[in-house]
Amino acid sequence: MEINTILILIFFFIVLMMGTPIAFCMLFIGFIGLSSVIGLIPALTFAKTTLYHSIANWLYICIPMFILMGNFASRSGIITDIYKFFNMWLGKLPGALAIVTIATSAMFAFATGSSLAATAVLGKICLPEMDRHNYKRKLSLGSIVAGGSLGNLIPPSIGLPLFGIITDQSIGKLLMAAILPGLIVSGLFIVVIIIMVKRKPELAPPIIEQVSISEKIASFKNVWGLFLIIVVVLGSIFTGIATVTEAASIGAFFSFLIFLQRKKFSWKTLKEILIDTGRTSSMIFFIIVSVTLFSRFLTFSGLTRYLGDLVITHRYIPPLFILLCIYIIFIFFGCLMDATSMMLILTPIFFPIITKLGFDPIWFGVMTVIWIEIGFLTPPVGMCCYVLKSVSNASLDEIFNSIYPFLLSWFIGVFLLTVFPEISLFLPKLMMGK
Repeated sequence: MEINTILILIFFFIVLMMGTPIAFCMLFIGFIGLSSVIGLIPALTFAKTTLYHSIANWLYICIPMFILMGNFASRSGIITDIYKFFNMWLGKLPGALAIVTIATSAMFAFATGSSLAATAVLGKICLPEMDRHNYKRKLSLGSIVAGGSLGNLIPPSIGLPLFGIITDQSIGKLLMAAILPGLIVSGLFIVVIIIMVKRKPELAPPIIEQVSISEKIASFKNVWGLFLIIVVVLGSIFTGIATVTEAASIGAFFSFLIFLQRKKFSWKTLKEILIDTGRTSSMIFFIIVSVTLFSRFLTFSGLTRYLGDLVITHRYIPPLFILLCIYIIFIFFGCLMDATSMMLILTPIFFPIITKLGFDPIWFGVMTVIWIEIGFLTPPVGMCCYVLKSVSNASLDEIFNSIYPFLLSWFIGVFLLTVFPEISLFLPKLMMGK
């Protein structure tokens, strides 16, 4: 690895800190780096072929399909019925509305795959309801932000396919691997809520409204469609009946049918959904193109090989210690950088190290997305916190002060998945048609 590579990487961080969008930054620096390593003309030729082939894969159609599915589900208004459904069934638990918020966000995550969208919707629906029942903001705000942070982990996550594309890993296995970790973290959030309310009952006054069994059973009629989408999409991937792309397309179609069935259709709304899907998908594909070129620069420069050889040379350093150092870097970047940028910058650097150490790449994909979710919460760049502020009358101080018990849940989840990686690898190993 030459001094030029180090200087270019320093220049990359300088350009990034100047506020340049991450995609433009990686594309620009990646091309400059390639030019310094292999020459200008070869770099132009290589860039032309790389930029095309990095996204010319029909498997990647799953990304716009998952986004379209989430947009239809979000615009159909089904999140309100999910909230009412869980409120009927879980209303007698300590801190019921906060627990209902977590359960609703987990279910909504199965339909959208977006942490920021989930936080915005939950903030509009759940916070007024918890305020009406005199819930303390320390609990209500924390549960909304924590629930929203599940959106990018529980499949269909956009982060997991993006990781799979960057590292050439199976997107289907990554999606399956995230299911149990997502449910475990959701369970940890609920445990934290119950402990908080048991210690300080004033955080969540009990709800005295009575709901009959017949009303509970009747509540299924408004949410069965979302349950069906989850079963069809994840079930078809798990059993091998459909590829990820086919399953995503089926999910988008079923979500569209729910959109029609709930009488939310209008040509204006459909146009807005398609434009938003196209805009978001274009942004993601441009990011993929940029990170591919940047990754090629890291490979040609010898940085990834150097880091891998460094790990092999220092075999006396325990792999868990190196993994802990990677975790600390994730925490540091999560506090200073938006989640997508963190993933795009760190994944090409850390992935070769992880594979050299013998860690499972699918497991590491889940862990990477988990650290991204933690980054959505941590100040000063916790994007979920800013989204909640934009849709509520809460201050940033209130929101940031409410997240710490839920951050503890995330860290417990990281510990469990690090000690017991089989938690995330169990379902991928059972998949048919691998």
